[in-house]
Amino acid sequence: MFRNLTALASVVAVAGVLAASSSQAAGLRTPLMRTNNLTFSKAVSLPGVTLAAGAYVFESGPAGTDPNIVRVLSQNRQTQFYLGFTIPKVRPRNAAAAILTFGEAPAGGAAPILEWYPVGSTTGHQFMYR
Repeated sequence: MFRNLTALASVVAVAGVLAASSSQAAGLRTPLMRTNNLTFSKAVSLPGVTLAAGAYVFESGPAGTDPNIVRVLSQNRQTQFYLGFTIPKVRPRNAAAAILTFGEAPAGGAAPILEWYPVGSTTGHQFMYR
């Protein structure tokens, strides 16, 4: 009887640890993904791609992945235009609450998006250009 009670206690303890770790992992994944619908009146660029004027979906941490991964999709989410790693960037305290910061565009070219700060977040994503 003592062996059965010890075995049962061990099984319950292992099940509790597994349940706690899986719920912790799920809790960590949920807040990582941020999404913004952004519309541009002129062409803009990201590393390796130019986005024509139009509406796009910007996502960080898509499907619970690394929060530093950013994906840019068409408004209907049928076409992926960009997928890449970014550098975490804390918005400077004195900076305007802009969602995007742009770099200087080459003559006749699309302005590069340097940083994206999801709505309501003080931490953003700096795109890596070579």
